[in-house]
Amino acid sequence: MRLPESLNNITKKLFPGYFASVMATGIVSIASFLTGHKALSDFLFIAANVFYVILILGYLLRLALFRKETWTDMTNAAKVFGYFTFVAGSDVLATRYSLAGDYQAALWLGVVALIAWTLMNYFILTFMVFYNEQPITKALNGTWLLATVSAQSLSIVSLIGIHTLPTHRSLLILLSVSFWAFGVVIYLIFIALIIYRYFFHVTKPSDMTPPYWINMGAMAITTLAGAHLVLAAPTAPILTMLQPFMEGFTILLWVWGTWWIPFLFIVGFWKYVLDREPVRYDPALWSMVFPLGMYTTACDTMSKIPGLGLIHSFVTVGLWIAIASWFMVAVLFLVKNKSSERQQSPQKAMR
Repeated sequence: MRLPESLNNITKKLFPGYFASVMATGIVSIASFLTGHKALSDFLFIAANVFYVILILGYLLRLALFRKETWTDMTNAAKVFGYFTFVAGSDVLATRYSLAGDYQAALWLGVVALIAWTLMNYFILTFMVFYNEQPITKALNGTWLLATVSAQSLSIVSLIGIHTLPTHRSLLILLSVSFWAFGVVIYLIFIALIIYRYFFHVTKPSDMTPPYWINMGAMAITTLAGAHLVLAAPTAPILTMLQPFMEGFTILLWVWGTWWIPFLFIVGFWKYVLDREPVRYDPALWSMVFPLGMYTTACDTMSKIPGLGLIHSFVTVGLWIAIASWFMVAVLFLVKNKSSERQQSPQKAMR
């Protein structure tokens, strides 16, 4: 099967974490929906679905035509965690479908995400334990925290599944708590490694790629999942028992996630202003948009917990920063594509 040269190159080099575009678009759609911006939310919801379908086709095509390149990415400790974006992207879409009242679609997306998470989780664990030879300075980056993001997204979707499977309510609540707890443990392990990397190894501006925003984004989605469990506590004995712990820990995680935001902007200033690195499109930029949208959504949900209403004051500012960031990355994407078309036109004329 032969593809046009441009499509062939795109497919061959397809970024492992490109489903972050679905995550980013979906979460900004959710944040817009929760704050009453329905038209914008619907537009982004449609865009997220389009991205999702195109990327599934793209990755299947890559698997069929470029098995070597696919395997190389899957056995690269610095890249393989990017595939968790498929899990999180599926779950973010599932959440948005639930807001639209389509719980059946949400259920199927959640099932797909659960299967993918299980396969990837144990594949990555096996690879890292038995085959990885990369040192921590080359392998470790913000994408590792997608392991937490994917687990927390399954925690949220497990609660949503109760609408479709009410007879399995107890099981789904236990699953939700389990994924939340697992995600917290994985975060604590990986963030310790990341901070060790920051403090005790040379860090250059080029090392601080956009996925490091997931340092905050992983905490934002953990906060969101915890807030959903706290709000559901009156309906389930296990949640009632765990409520004091989950509520306190959720506030702690929100504070930690909020603390990261100024530092991440400082890193951006260092990278793009002081070091003068040009701002150009990179698929990893979607990993910067997602945490901003997720933080906004987490603040909106947390503010519904009695005594935490003040947190809602973060929502409006957070929403517009997330929206502006989404459109900025989208414009950079369009500019890059336009530039690529111009470069290819003279080449075609010479043939």
